[in-house]
Amino acid sequence: MSNLTNLQLSQAIHEAFSQNRFADILAFADDDIEVVSHSNGMSLKGKDQFQGFFMAFKTAFPDIVIEHTNTVTDENQVAIEFVGIGTNTGVFPTPMGEIPPSGRTVRLNVCEFHTWRNGKLIRLINYQDAMSLLSQIGALPPPAGL
Repeated sequence: MSNLTNLQLSQAIHEAFSQNRFADILAFADDDIEVVSHSNGMSLKGKDQFQGFFMAFKTAFPDIVIEHTNTVTDENQVAIEFVGIGTNTGVFPTPMGEIPPSGRTVRLNVCEFHTWRNGKLIRLINYQDAMSLLSQIGALPPPAGL
């Protein structure tokens, strides 16, 4: 992994997620990885909590895949804008409780910031359009004008 650029490492994590290669995702993560998910007010620490974060999406949307739309890099950080596309066939856990599966396909707009050190992901900051996601699975009414 150490011969890859930080952008390639971020791309590899998202590819592993799309292909359900969960052990590969964890292999990229530092033992003390910090994850901040602003859409649901979560701040997580360590590989177990990181795994819980991404598995919540894979449980709710088992076929979800990530398509990158924009990337920006600097010395140790990668900013990635992407769309997650998947079908809600599993229970979706939220801070307010579980949402039953709707069977609907969603397009989730996300932006993540990855911080890398020595080939390991040490920090992941996640911003996502949670309101749109909840509307698409029928947990909220569609926004006005749509």
